[in-house]
Amino acid sequence: MKKFLILGVIAIVLLSGSFVAYAAMETKVTVKFSDGKTQIVSEGLHNTLEEALAGVGQNVPKLKSSYQPSIPWNKPLDGDTTVELRCKCKVDLELGGKKLGSFVTTQTTVGSFLEERKITLSAWDEPNVSMNEVITPNMKIVVDKVEQRVKKEVKPIKFTTKEEKDKTLEKGKKKVTTKGKPGQEEYQVVALYKNGKLLMKDGKPVLTKTLINKVAPIMEVVKLGTKEPEKEKEEKPASSVPSGQGMTFESTAYTSYGSKTATGTTPKRGTIAVDPNVIPLGTKLYIEGYGYGVAEDTGGRIKGHIIDVYFTNEADCIQWGRRNVKVHILK
Repeated sequence: MKKFLILGVIAIVLLSGSFVAYAAMETKVTVKFSDGKTQIVSEGLHNTLEEALAGVGQNVPKLKSSYQPSIPWNKPLDGDTTVELRCKCKVDLELGGKKLGSFVTTQTTVGSFLEERKITLSAWDEPNVSMNEVITPNMKIVVDKVEQRVKKEVKPIKFTTKEEKDKTLEKGKKKVTTKGKPGQEEYQVVALYKNGKLLMKDGKPVLTKTLINKVAPIMEVVKLGTKEPEKEKEEKPASSVPSGQGMTFESTAYTSYGSKTATGTTPKRGTIAVDPNVIPLGTKLYIEGYGYGVAEDTGGRIKGHIIDVYFTNEADCIQWGRRNVKVHILK
C-alpha cells in the first residue's frame, strides 16, 4: 500500500491563491545478486537504488565496485522495484591445456561467459563446470579440448605363388604364366586427442579402425617343366663299323645355338663341318672316337684334311679338344 507523507516543514507560499507541498513516496526495493549472495529487501521512503541500499546499512561504494545493477544507481524509483546486481566477477580461463588469462565479466552463467569470449564447445569437449553454473568471484573454468583426427591407413597384402607341373616344358625350367600382384586393405582410422595429445585408455590409444576398401591380391602361377630332354641318337647304319685304315684328319669340335648349317639343316650330334673340296657335302662318314655323321657344314678354318665335329654343349667340345682321327667315307 502506497503512503504519502509530508516531509519537513510545509512551506506555504501564497502565489495566486495556491500552495506547493513537497512529498516522497514509500517504496519496496528487492535486490537480487547474480552470484547467489543473500537477497536484500528495503522498504521505506527511497528516491533511488543508492538510497534504498544505504537505508538498510549496505556499503554502497563497495557494491558499486563489485556489481553492475540492472537499473542506474541514482535513477528515481517508480514504485516497488526488483533490481538485479550482476557480479563483476574475475574468472580464470584455461582452454585446451593453455591458460588464456583472467577476465572480468558480468555474465551470469558459464555458458554465457564462454559465448562472450566467442568460445564454442564441441560435443567432445570436457568443461570442469556445467554451462548453467552461476559465475562467482575468482571462478576457474577449465575446458579440455577433445577432438577427432581422421587419417587413412593402407595395409599391403602379399600375393601367393602356385606352382603347376607342365609336361610340355623341359625339366628344370620355369615359366610364369600369371604374374602375381600384391593387394591392399585401406582403413579409416579415427583417433581421439585431448588437448593435442593422443587420448589413452588402459595404456592403449582410443581409436576406431574401419575397413573402407579392399583390393585382393593376384596369385602368381608358375609352370614347372617335367619333360625329359631327348637323348641324341647316334645314326647307325645297318653295316657295322667299317674296316680298314681310313684317312687321317685333324679334328676340332664346335657347338652353336639357333644357327643353321651350310646345307640349311639344324646342327645336331653327327653334324660334321668339312672342306667341300676334300669331302663333298652330304657324304656319310664314320669318325673313330666320335661315331657316325654327315658332312653338312663348312667353316672358314676348315681347309684341307681338317674336320669339325658337332657337340650339343661346350663341355664336350673342350673334352674333345684337337686331335687326329681316322675318317671313313661310307657308301
